[in-house]
Amino acid sequence: MDKRPSETISEFLDFLETSDQEYSAAYADIGREDSKVQTFLHDIEFAQNKNERNKICTKLQLSRKARRKAKDKAMLYENVHKFYADKQNQNFLKALRRLLNEQTSEEKYLFGKREFKNRVE
Repeated sequence: MDKRPSETISEFLDFLETSDQEYSAAYADIGREDSKVQTFLHDIEFAQNKNERNKICTKLQLSRKARRKAKDKAMLYENVHKFYADKQNQNFLKALRRLLNEQTSEEKYLFGKREFKNRVE
């Protein structure tokens, strides 16, 4: 027995919470990169010469690559995020947390120091 059941349950709950946070962070990154596009387009429009335009276009290209990376990350965690956010699954998640607490208490008893106390003196 390498892992206790409570550890596996805890890891699963942590995975769900972390995946939800990763999705939200990636989605925020997508929004930030999208807002940069307008700035780059205006900068290109008013660039004084070819070299300045090229520098701005390189920044635009890097921004689009960063957006693609964030979008891929969001897509990777999208299904887990939907599962975690779904109202119908909230009862299941509450039950898992309750199970984790019960299992942890049981494991503390089973693997902790147990003493017998005489009831009769």
